[in-house]
Amino acid sequence: MIAVEGIGYRYVHQSGWEINRPDGLQNYLFLHIETPSDILVGDEMVYYPEPCFILFKKGQRQHFHNHEKMTYIDSWVHFDTDGSGDEIDKLIDDLEIPSGMPVVLYNTVELNDLWQLADSEFHQAGGHRKDLIDMKMRVLIYKFADVMHAESKTPSKFNRYRRSFGELRNSIFSGNNAASITDVEELAKSQNMSLSYFEHVYKELFHVPVTKDIIKSRISYARYLLRSTDNSIQDIARYCGYENIEHFNRQFKATVGYTPTMFRSR
Repeated sequence: MIAVEGIGYRYVHQSGWEINRPDGLQNYLFLHIETPSDILVGDEMVYYPEPCFILFKKGQRQHFHNHEKMTYIDSWVHFDTDGSGDEIDKLIDDLEIPSGMPVVLYNTVELNDLWQLADSEFHQAGGHRKDLIDMKMRVLIYKFADVMHAESKTPSKFNRYRRSFGELRNSIFSGNNAASITDVEELAKSQNMSLSYFEHVYKELFHVPVTKDIIKSRISYARYLLRSTDNSIQDIARYCGYENIEHFNRQFKATVGYTPTMFRSR
């Protein structure tokens, strides 16, 4: 079973932040560095201007810091087994995750969500806390491996679009943008592309049509509003970019399996 010893989500560190552990740690460390950083790779400090992930095994040297006095933001989790031997090493090796090596990824929406869920569970005190932490850590690691391998298979000609499209996808899944992102043609224009080529690149990078992501984002935000507010369903539909309540009801039921009214009453 995987046991978390400490976890943080999107911690902000000021200028001068540096970690240098020549002998590593006696546990595993999984990092998501969101800001430009200098990271030890082999025997050389390498500048990484783009967000990256690193999974350190026990005893692996760790040296990284913010780049040129810039603010440093990261998510981190220290973890180990609760006595199951080399289970984690085997999991990492079976999933072909490189240890101690930065991995640049752009499709991070679900990874960020999973990290936040693991962080939340760590600070709970429920009777099944240990089992839930184990489950959520495994899901996080498996999802990381899936995204890493999927992005590695994307044709190299699309690499130059990874950063801008990654930022675009993050904005689609921001609840505040649920109502404003409605026109795919406008998204294409923001990338200086034709509509057809934009849709092609998006699907190549994220393996899902952009329209499906927009619907998923809207419905996800609608679910949140239905659970957390007393707003009318018509208002919620409008907040999520739907002018037609019937269209909202149909799309919500097709995605969730319930009408908005049924979902709220469950």
